[in-house]
Amino acid sequence: MTTNKTILILENLDSFREIISTALKNQGYNIIPATSVKEAREMIKDKTIDLAILDMKLPEETGLSYSKELKQTHPGLPVIFCTGYMDPKDMNEIDSTQVVDLLIKPFNLSELKKRVKEVLEGK
Repeated sequence: MTTNKTILILENLDSFREIISTALKNQGYNIIPATSVKEAREMIKDKTIDLAILDMKLPEETGLSYSKELKQTHPGLPVIFCTGYMDPKDMNEIDSTQVVDLLIKPFNLSELKKRVKEVLEGK
C-alpha cells in the first residue's frame, strides 16, 4: 500500500520514534521524524503534513504547547498524542477540535496503525 500522506512524528526517544516510523512507513506513509520541537519546526517549514503524532513530554517544551503552535501554522492539522503519563491538568488544555486521539504508552502498533488510518481517511 502506498499513499501520499505525510506524518510528522515528534518523539525524543530514539527507539520509540524508530518503531513508530517503521510501522507507518510499512503502511505506505511518508514520515518526517523529529527528536525535538526545534527540529520539527525546521523539518516541516514550508511542507504540507497530514497528521502529527506528538509525544506529550519532551525535554525543551511539551507536545501540548507545540500542538497549539501547529494549530496556527498548519490550521486543521489533526494531532495524535502519545504519552506514558497524562497530567490531569493537561487534559483540560487539549483542544478537541485539533487533537483527535491520545495513545498511552506502551500501546499496540496495530492499534496505532488503525487509528492513523481512521484519522487520515476521515472516519
